[in-house]
Amino acid sequence: MPPDNLLAFLRECGVALCLAGETANRIPEELVALADAYGVGDVEFLVVPTGVFVRAGSEGGVTVDFANADGPPLRLDQVARLYTLFEQVKAHPIPPAEGIERVQDIIDAPPRFNALVTVFGHGVLTVGIGLLFVRDGRALISLALLGLLVGVLRLLADRVQVLSLALPVAAAMLVTVLAYRYSPELGADPASLLIPPLATFLPGAALTLGAQEMVTRSIISGASRLVSSVYVLLLLTFGIYAGMQIAGPAQGLPETEPLGVWAPWVGVLVFGVGIYLNSSAPPRSLPWLLVTLVIAYAGQFLAGLWAGGLFAAFAGGLLIVPLANAVQRLHGPPAQVVFLPSFWLLVPGALSLVGVTGVTGLVELSDTGRSNLVTAFLTVVAVSLGVLVGSSLLSNVTATSRLLTSRST
Repeated sequence: MPPDNLLAFLRECGVALCLAGETANRIPEELVALADAYGVGDVEFLVVPTGVFVRAGSEGGVTVDFANADGPPLRLDQVARLYTLFEQVKAHPIPPAEGIERVQDIIDAPPRFNALVTVFGHGVLTVGIGLLFVRDGRALISLALLGLLVGVLRLLADRVQVLSLALPVAAAMLVTVLAYRYSPELGADPASLLIPPLATFLPGAALTLGAQEMVTRSIISGASRLVSSVYVLLLLTFGIYAGMQIAGPAQGLPETEPLGVWAPWVGVLVFGVGIYLNSSAPPRSLPWLLVTLVIAYAGQFLAGLWAGGLFAAFAGGLLIVPLANAVQRLHGPPAQVVFLPSFWLLVPGALSLVGVTGVTGLVELSDTGRSNLVTAFLTVVAVSLGVLVGSSLLSNVTATSRLLTSRST
């Protein structure tokens, strides 16, 4: 029977992995590796959306315990510290009591950057997303202002519980009212100003990971992620609809002035800087983050030229996993630090928002609306399948490498 403080340490690690956005099928693998480092083999784990079950056997019976996984998602600096701790423990196990304290310190750690830098980062990443998808030169200043406004709302929501509950609706409503009521002054089609400021609400990663978990038979966790993601999309849709009703139809829409082919590539870099500041990425991780985003976007872009958007989504998911692990092997930040931001380039959340918007009546539910919904669903499936295939290929390569290494020694 493992000591109680070791089981408590493993439970805390499982909770932290849940908050770090790790998939339900990967968390038990990580916890088993940690248990093996302490020489404990008879321990099993079950991950559900609300926490982690730990089962430990002994001659006297079986002990089952549960740890609740509530709390905000971990920032990138916290994710980096968590995985660094795990690698240290696997190499040189520390006393479990010390491990519990260190995990709790990571969860309670303040952001690397202050509130002003965090809000500024949200404005920067909004402009980056605008360059990726809007490509309207006159809209960039407007997008920056709207991104800063949403960044302030998110900061307030962290301090006011009531506002956090209605934050997606409030932010979507406010952005829509400003975009539609003042579109002539903003210098862009108001519809093009909606998604970039709200992009951090779009549950693209959750949708993709949920679909992946469903494929890997983590039904409870996968279904919960999907339901939660759809609920967030519905909240955003309601906020946009309410904002349009308040603002009324936009008048005198200006002609757009599209930027050149360089815009999305610059947008990738701008987005990387924004996510670095807004999510408090760890020190010296910015170059790795930018390189990963550029390579992931380049792979997706080339795949789209060759075989269309759905194959591009699959190719992006396929490329991200080995790319993130290569960064870690090259002494960059932990793979999860560059893996999570890369999801934003795959845009499953944005496509899903378009589909749900069509269903709820913001646009007429015609063949176009149905097509948007089908495209959103197929894109999420394509991304999750790409991530799943990439993970499987990486696991096979790693297992083969270990086998060859063991034979050579």
